[in-house]
Amino acid sequence: MADLLRSKTVAAALGLFTHFITNSGECDHHVHLLVPGGTLLFEALVALEYVADPRVFSLFQAFQVVATAATVYLGTLTASIVIYRAQFHRLRKFPGPFAARITKFDTISRVLPDCQLYKVIEGLHKKYNTDIVRTGPREISIASADAIPLIYGPMSKCRKGVWYSSAYHMEGASLQTTRVHQEHRERRKAWDRAFNAKSLRDYEPRVNRHTRLLIEKLKEQANEPSVRISSWIGFYAFDIMGDIGYNRGFGMLEKGEEDEMIELLHKSMAPLSIFGHIPWAINIITRTSLGAKDMITFIKLTQNILVERKKITPAEPDVFSHLIDDSKDEIPMELNADSRLVIVAGSDTTHATLTWLLWELCTHKDAQAKLRKITDEIAPSKSFLDAEDVANCPHLDGAINESLRLHPAVPSGLQRETPPSGITLPDGTYIPGETTVWMPIHTLQRDERSFAEPLRFMPERWTDEAPEYVKDKRAFIPFSTGVYSCIGQKLAMIEMRVVMANLLRSFEIDFAGDMGEAVVEKSRDAFTLSVGALDVKLTPRYKD
Repeated sequence: MADLLRSKTVAAALGLFTHFITNSGECDHHVHLLVPGGTLLFEALVALEYVADPRVFSLFQAFQVVATAATVYLGTLTASIVIYRAQFHRLRKFPGPFAARITKFDTISRVLPDCQLYKVIEGLHKKYNTDIVRTGPREISIASADAIPLIYGPMSKCRKGVWYSSAYHMEGASLQTTRVHQEHRERRKAWDRAFNAKSLRDYEPRVNRHTRLLIEKLKEQANEPSVRISSWIGFYAFDIMGDIGYNRGFGMLEKGEEDEMIELLHKSMAPLSIFGHIPWAINIITRTSLGAKDMITFIKLTQNILVERKKITPAEPDVFSHLIDDSKDEIPMELNADSRLVIVAGSDTTHATLTWLLWELCTHKDAQAKLRKITDEIAPSKSFLDAEDVANCPHLDGAINESLRLHPAVPSGLQRETPPSGITLPDGTYIPGETTVWMPIHTLQRDERSFAEPLRFMPERWTDEAPEYVKDKRAFIPFSTGVYSCIGQKLAMIEMRVVMANLLRSFEIDFAGDMGEAVVEKSRDAFTLSVGALDVKLTPRYKD
């Protein structure tokens, strides 16, 4: 009896010790080892007990002894974690659902079935009437413009959180996912050349060509009862990034259907709409045949495309003209990761923003009419507006900015981790060190403290007509800010200006059948916004 009691005591002590040593540091990327590692350890202990203890006469007896110790160990470990997180954790002072102190699954459970995490987080901030809400055991959400410079700004001491390295085992680190500041700074130099003023001018003819093709294809479908404009905008966005990215078009505009590769991309990102904010869950999912199959296939396809791209010298420079080192035969792993980044970051975001902008313009016909009148006055003798024609149209930019403000393409924000010393917000609130922080862009950009009448679609707030409707421009961060801001934001603006100007010049646009409910109800937060379908009626304004 004494030996059994002693084994329980040792097991309990080991449970407490395990909690102590795992309470700091990043264990998220090793969770997949727990089941196989724990099973092997359990089997080894059973064998050891059977061989070493003369009182044990069967394997079943050895199993009972070890199972009892394991139950005590796991029970003590679980109890220690729950009690600590609920009552003694360094984030205990911040309000939020009680269950969220224990597990992030509380927040995730609130996402189902809509998979719109940004609305859940916004609801928590409203419920607790506070800028800071605890959304997980070691995680908070901060919805305050004053905190943006400290967390995202160029002088921020925060670093990218553990989320970014969730899939390193699959493809390494892209420019976006690398967490090493020095590495990011060195790699960004090449990307800056790929998106400087000269490079953007080089890309403009491609933007014009793809936009012309989009308008031509839509004219073929005009007067139809319904056109799924969201699909055509997606075809455009991915075709143009394939071309500008590495001189490879997907041909989706010409075929009028989604390429197999892009279909794989969307399938591979689907799990992120539920588990996308739990790094250890992503790590496990991407190691399973079900969760990793589409992603692995997509990664292989992007690698193959990059290999083919390296063999040629394109007539027109593309992004990888600045990234590929022709003096080396091998393609570094990080470039393979960047290849996927070009497609995802350069296409999904533009697709979502343009779809939501069309939804807003169909909802607010007066805003559509006003914007059309303004674009009609730009180079009125031309039937098609090139990129340079719409480079300086404040009201057009204002409409795009309103879509970005009300419907940011990365609605739940970007994860950061506070430095070991923590940070102190301007209001004096101290955020402890090594805390995971999210800044919910969707909530920030709808805050009445920063934007008057925040839910109103109002392009004029970004022009000289009504600048007073922007109270605090710091809160407008659809492309993030600081050293990790979106490298392709200027290219995205060029694309969106040309598309919207020519759509409005060519068509009267209205909802087809319904009021665009699918965009509101079916858009899913998969880190980037996977936008719902939008069906419209296109009425040609001019006969060719």
